[in-house]
Amino acid sequence: MTARYFYSHFPFALFGLCLLVAGFFIDVPTALAIERVKLDLQGETVIVEGQFIESGAPDTLLLLRDDNRIQKIAAQDVRERVSLDEEFEFAAREKVVNSLRHEFGQQFSIHQTAHYIVCYNTTSVYAKWVGTLLERLHRAYYAYWGKRRGDLQPIPNPLVVIVHKNQKSFNQYVEGDLGASAEFIPGYYNQESNRINLYDLSRLTERQGKLLAQGFRPGTSVQQIRSVLDHPTAERNVATIIHEGTHQLCFNSGMIRRLSYTPLWLSEGVAIYFEAPDLNHSVGWSAVGSLNKYNLKHFQQLYQDGQLLKLEDLLSSDEVFRNSKTVRAAYAQSWALNYFLQKTRPEQYRSFVKMQRLHIPLKEVPADRRLSMFTAVFGGGSSKLEQEFIRFINELP
Repeated sequence: MTARYFYSHFPFALFGLCLLVAGFFIDVPTALAIERVKLDLQGETVIVEGQFIESGAPDTLLLLRDDNRIQKIAAQDVRERVSLDEEFEFAAREKVVNSLRHEFGQQFSIHQTAHYIVCYNTTSVYAKWVGTLLERLHRAYYAYWGKRRGDLQPIPNPLVVIVHKNQKSFNQYVEGDLGASAEFIPGYYNQESNRINLYDLSRLTERQGKLLAQGFRPGTSVQQIRSVLDHPTAERNVATIIHEGTHQLCFNSGMIRRLSYTPLWLSEGVAIYFEAPDLNHSVGWSAVGSLNKYNLKHFQQLYQDGQLLKLEDLLSSDEVFRNSKTVRAAYAQSWALNYFLQKTRPEQYRSFVKMQRLHIPLKEVPADRRLSMFTAVFGGGSSKLEQEFIRFINELP
């Protein structure tokens, strides 16, 4: 998944100047000038504007656009670069909304919250529920890391979420990102566009359409959301929204740099750590770090069957996430490892997370470096730690 720089919730279920804060680097926006770039794309001249940010790939430039998209540009395609007499600023909320209206057309509507812009073609009730759920996550995310000295940045511009009424609509718009795998993925966060893309697993729009055709009212907003949370897909639905919302917050709050190396056991493990639904709550989710019983059960089953992945394989490479035979185990063990480290080694865990901010976008990190970073923080006795880790998770109820 990292090659395409998006994070998805599978059905098995910032850049600029680096400042030293509390002994760790974080990314903050700079006041550099906007650049106008003339590109030659297969014989066609294209002009784009934005701020260039650091890239670890010598043949690829990264241009941060005012709508917070990051555009990858092949160095060989650049014909002219002109520095404008303007400081870089993110687009105002109104400009982003107008751009979304132009991109998605009249079939989509806009719902705005304090921190999000939700562009949707599902029911307004469902879109508002997604916005409410993400706002609850936003508050919990900053409260959680704030208590743990996360040194996070506030997010200066609204985050964009696209919500589709069904899988058909979703597939139509995301085919360029996901290709054939779209049918297996109910939602994902794209680091280049900085957007979350989702679809309503409960098919509320279609269910309400049938009720109206039969002469029934769809019910109050509370009743409609209750029908979403009572639907067989509810757990996966809520988990997907929170999972992708966590990815988006991590990559926009200064915790992790977009398009930089981030071990998938960490990024996916954090998202799963946050995602556990609470279907008894009015919005379906209540707290960070609840025991994820779905992944716990799978981990314990893997252990009983002798099929746990080796800790070194999980830490040194992301290949276990790309292999269809190991990906489910990789997700379960990533949740378990994050849960174990946060509960038993919180100080070291925070130090390790902060280390990830030092990675340069598009720069690869070899397997031995991945392992050495982990052992530098958590200690060199990986076999002993692995035994403690497995024992800890297997003793959970």
